[in-house]
Amino acid sequence: MDQIADLLNGTQSSEQSVRTAAEQRIGELQSSYASDLTGFLIGIGASSDYSLPLRQSALLVLKHTILRKWSLQFEEFTGEPLPQRVKAQVRSQLFIILRSSERRLQALAANLVSKISSADFPDEWPELFDNLIGLMRSNDPGCVQGALAILKELLDDGFTFDQFATIASPVFDTLYRLAVSDDLSILVRAEVVDTVSVALDFFNQVDKGMNGMDSFIENSVNKWSEIFAQTMTIENSDSARSEGLFVLKHNTVKAIQRLESTFSSQSQKFVASRLFPAVWNDWPSSASAYISIFANPDSDEDLSDPEGSAQYVKLLPLEEMEFIRLCIHEKKDIRQIFKETPTMLEKIVDLAISMSQISVDNEDDYKDDPNAFITEEMSLSTKYTCRTAASDLILEASDFWSDGVIMTLTNMLISFVDRHVGTRLVESCIFLLETVLVQDRSLGTHLFSTSMLDKITQIIHSGISSEDTFLRSRSFIFAGTFGRNLKSANTGSNIADELYDIALQSACDDSGYIVRASCLMSIQRFAAAITRFRHRPTQTAIVQSVNSLIADAADDTPSLLVDTLEIAIKINPDLAILPETQIIQLLFLSAAKDASNIQLTSDTFEAFETLAEFTDQVHYQKLCETAIPPLIQGLSATPTDDELANAVLIVNLLAILVDHAPSPLPDGLVAYIFPRTANILMVSDDNQLLQYGSELLAHIIEHDPEQLRNWSDACGKSGIEVVLTIVARLLNPVIDESCAMCIGEVVSVVVDKYGRDLGELLGQLLSATAQRLDAATNPLFIQNLILVFAHMTNIDVEGVINFLSEVELENGTGLVTVIRAWLDNFDAFRGYKEIQLNISALASLYLLHDSRVEEILVRGDLIVEEATKGVIITRSRAKNQPLKYSMIPAHAKIIKLLIKELGAIPSDSNIASRAGIFATEASGGNDTEAQDDGDWEDVFNPADIGLTMSELQKLARTESYDEAYDSDDKDEVSRGDYFNEKGGDEGTNELLVKSFRSICTNERDQFRDLVATYCSPAECAILDKWRSILVQ
Repeated sequence: MDQIADLLNGTQSSEQSVRTAAEQRIGELQSSYASDLTGFLIGIGASSDYSLPLRQSALLVLKHTILRKWSLQFEEFTGEPLPQRVKAQVRSQLFIILRSSERRLQALAANLVSKISSADFPDEWPELFDNLIGLMRSNDPGCVQGALAILKELLDDGFTFDQFATIASPVFDTLYRLAVSDDLSILVRAEVVDTVSVALDFFNQVDKGMNGMDSFIENSVNKWSEIFAQTMTIENSDSARSEGLFVLKHNTVKAIQRLESTFSSQSQKFVASRLFPAVWNDWPSSASAYISIFANPDSDEDLSDPEGSAQYVKLLPLEEMEFIRLCIHEKKDIRQIFKETPTMLEKIVDLAISMSQISVDNEDDYKDDPNAFITEEMSLSTKYTCRTAASDLILEASDFWSDGVIMTLTNMLISFVDRHVGTRLVESCIFLLETVLVQDRSLGTHLFSTSMLDKITQIIHSGISSEDTFLRSRSFIFAGTFGRNLKSANTGSNIADELYDIALQSACDDSGYIVRASCLMSIQRFAAAITRFRHRPTQTAIVQSVNSLIADAADDTPSLLVDTLEIAIKINPDLAILPETQIIQLLFLSAAKDASNIQLTSDTFEAFETLAEFTDQVHYQKLCETAIPPLIQGLSATPTDDELANAVLIVNLLAILVDHAPSPLPDGLVAYIFPRTANILMVSDDNQLLQYGSELLAHIIEHDPEQLRNWSDACGKSGIEVVLTIVARLLNPVIDESCAMCIGEVVSVVVDKYGRDLGELLGQLLSATAQRLDAATNPLFIQNLILVFAHMTNIDVEGVINFLSEVELENGTGLVTVIRAWLDNFDAFRGYKEIQLNISALASLYLLHDSRVEEILVRGDLIVEEATKGVIITRSRAKNQPLKYSMIPAHAKIIKLLIKELGAIPSDSNIASRAGIFATEASGGNDTEAQDDGDWEDVFNPADIGLTMSELQKLARTESYDEAYDSDDKDEVSRGDYFNEKGGDEGTNELLVKSFRSICTNERDQFRDLVATYCSPAECAILDKWRSILVQ
């Protein structure tokens, strides 16, 4: 055993050679002498003669050994299983370890018991449950804690649903006796309640309607709700807190929430009568304890232990506020109590103000790292604090009693200021008031009376003049929200304009970093309501403020800067593009702070897109002159790993710039950006860089093929030659599909713009595309390659078929490869423009009725075998039993796909609802034609829907525009861009209907036979639904 102990010590050595040798030797023993090793390991773990770290190490190695040598049930199992005598020794000694006073050993032993029980219980370890109950019923705290640790492990990962159901009653009876036992300490009882929570959670996975379960649940809910309520009435004295009372109450509130969510109907009668009053009455006491420790700068409480009892002084009121919030949200009887007792709402507001004070530790953090404050203010922090919980509670209350909450907060704020209470409470009250008002600009109108408006304005002026950084910051943020709502109310007051000017000035001049950042947040709120001419002068102020913040900006502060710069862009895009404004430069610098941050780069792309969209053709040359040089300078021809994130950012920005540029591009633009772009596409292996680089290349060719045609490199290679070299590389199978994800766009635009120049190379290019498609597996990659042939099909469907039928590939002709890949993967295609293009191309393929296409067999419907009905298909099962499909002709699959797209048109789409296609559904389905047998033999006449397509489109766009147009951004919305974005889906719908009309008109009999032979009842039902417009 000592030799094994030496090996375990070796695994913890600081010398790598010693550590590696020890680990290798243990691995050898696991393979060849597993039985002996297992006995030694459990012996060391159970013996107090060894140090705690060594015993822990022994149990960890034992866990690995058990997984490899205990049972075939474990995925890691190899070789022969351990003998039964060794298994019995391990099971027995694990229970000895569970009686240890060392919690870490208990936890490891409990985990091992849970693992073993998943394989052995009940067949090979029938006494496990009796042993467990025996431990729980002992008076030894260590034994009880060990048993509870096992039970939680078993509930988490050991018991099956059926096993749990058979032991639920004795488990809960035993836990109940422990919970009411005066012989156990408060901390052990807290463990009991925590175990109850885990057991309640397990009930969510068990059939509560099984025999005998209903009465058991009713009884358990009654008993546990009573003991939970009694626990919450224990006085929160200092001595009780030191013994762990706050831990017990915290676990109790969590268990109450679990009880209510698991057995909502059974616990309903106890929430209002027992549980809510118990938590509600304890909240003031727990809040007082929290405030005395965490919101008191003079507190001498030791907060260094993250798991110490003081931390539960923070967690208990947090959970209580969450439970109260949920009760208000979900329980009508609780809301009725509030309605009948107005003082309860006042109590919520009063305590929420106290609980939402900035804690001392957070205040210190914000002083050390101002960016942490900004992250919190932007609601991007992952921390859920008492301040957050209090604001959530106030928001929930305001959803039902907004006027009452706002007036109570306002009156308390006025009282605080008049009584000169500390800045903490004033800041907290303003924080909550702003939290409510920012939700909806229509809120707070009763604050705009002359007397109240004057008072609020005085408080704001007092706050923004305060020496306290946090009150000053909060007052500026509140000023922005209050000013926005005031402007929206059209009161005629100029107070918002005055506050706006002060915020602009302070954004530049205030000495505090946090305050200047808060002023930018305030400006964002003001900008939604201040008329456009009012904030033209803000460009300079915003630039100056961003300049003062950017050096130390980190975490989420760069996103704040980017969002504010976007406002500056919208103020006057013509000025924003000038180098002297520094807006573009600051935009790049902000994004470069963390180019791998998805949120930040997304905000940057949006801001840059706004700049590109708002810049007209006259000024686009100037935009390029300002933006492109610093981008190209920051783009290495061969980016290193450290430079990749910035390179991806820059290439994406260049793609945005070129995509929104006029056509042709400004002179010299191609010569400036193409060489660096081409080099990256030729040498990089980064998938994002190659994807964005491919998009940029496609945009260049699309916007100015002539400028690229006339360009040549130092070796005399023309732009077209370089492009073809890039395409050849990305079509090469050695390049990963994720890297070549956008190559289809490049090939499409090359064919479109340079097809006549390529000669024989065109055929080679298309053959290479078909060959890459033949081996493609990623549906998005397949879609991108298919787009090449979809584009060409819409231009010359017969020419495409002729060409592909002559291309010989490994798995057949190019035609077979393309058609099968196209139809088998169509369901996975994304993007309304892409789908519209595919629908048009597929309709053209069908209407051509080329026998070479119709003879191709493709996947039809999924074949569901009797043996697999109702069986959950796991990954391993799917691998061993691949899905099977019927095989049908390609033209039949095309019709099935088009029908599916037809069925996806929503009933509220313009082509449906405006034209009355679904009128029969709205009127209750009394239309006899809609209820017929769906016979498609009727003579087709084009449906007269009363409106032309152009009229429909006009109506659709007008309606959609009116619904989506935000009055706050009237000056910033481009109606043309909006139409282009939203018109695509309606265009696809119109295309589908038009295609089916043509098919039904010209090929009635053939279409009828095809539908009868290959279409499912669901597909026929879709056609029948649309019959009123397709057939008359």
